[in-house]
Amino acid sequence: MAAVPPVILVLDISALSAATPSEWREFSRAGSCYVPQVVYEEMKLKFDRSPDPDLERIAKAFNRFYATSGWRITDVSGHHASLKVGAGQALTQRSRVSVAVGRCAYGLSEQNPGSMVVLVTKDRGLLQRLYEIPAVNLCGITIENLLQWSRTGQRPIPVSQKLQQFRATHGIIQPTGTTGTSQSYQRTTPTRSAAASTSAKPQRSRKRDVSLTPDWLPDLVSLLLAAAGLAVAGYLIWRVMNSNVQQFFQPPSPTPQSLQPNPAQLKG
Repeated sequence: MAAVPPVILVLDISALSAATPSEWREFSRAGSCYVPQVVYEEMKLKFDRSPDPDLERIAKAFNRFYATSGWRITDVSGHHASLKVGAGQALTQRSRVSVAVGRCAYGLSEQNPGSMVVLVTKDRGLLQRLYEIPAVNLCGITIENLLQWSRTGQRPIPVSQKLQQFRATHGIIQPTGTTGTSQSYQRTTPTRSAAASTSAKPQRSRKRDVSLTPDWLPDLVSLLLAAAGLAVAGYLIWRVMNSNVQQFFQPPSPTPQSLQPNPAQLKG
C-alpha cells in the first residue's frame, strides 16, 4: 500500500458555489474530484430554473466546465449511524442533500479503503457528523482549506491527522520529506523540482572543493599576517625611539665663534 494514499475529493453545492471555474480546475491538484449524483441533479435544476441569478450563473458555468473537467459523477451511498435522520424529523431540501452528500463520501471510503476520501463543504453540521465516524480514510474540510491546499500543496490539518491514523492502522512508515506536502501537487510542478535538482549539483561540487582545504590553514595564515604586522609596527616604533634617544644624549656641537682665537691671547 502506498505511503501517501490517493485522495478522493467529494464536493457539495456549497463548495462549488464558493469557488470560480478557474479554482475548480485547481482542485484536481489535490486529488480526484467526485460530485455526488444528488449534487449534480441540484446543479441541473438550478441551471434550468434558478430564481437566484448568482446560482443560475454558477450552474451554467459548472455545466460548461464539467464536460471537459475529468471529474466524476457518483451515486455511491453508505449508511452510518451518524448520517441517519431521526424518526419524524422534518428535513428541508438542503438538509436532505447534505445527508446524501455525507452518505456518498462515507460510501466511497468503504469502497476505496486504500484511498483518503475528503468531503469539501461549508456545512459545519455535516463536518461534525463526519468527525463522529471512526473511519481512518474519511475526513471533512472547508472550501477555504481546499483552496489553500490546491494553491500551495500544504495539506489541511484534518487531512494530515487522518493520514497519520491511516499509516498507523496499515503499518506504513511515513517517507521522509513528505510531511504536510501533497504528493499529487508535487507531480503537477515537475519543472520546479528539476530546476532544484540541477541547481543543487554545482552546490554539492563546491562543497566538495571547499572540504579539500584543511580547516587550520586559514587560521595559520591569519596568525602569520598578524605577526608580520606586529613586527613591522615594532620596527617602526624602535626606529622612532632610537632616533629620539640619540638626539637627547648627543653633546651640543661647538659654535663657530668658540673656535676663533682670542685676540688678547694672540697679543700675549
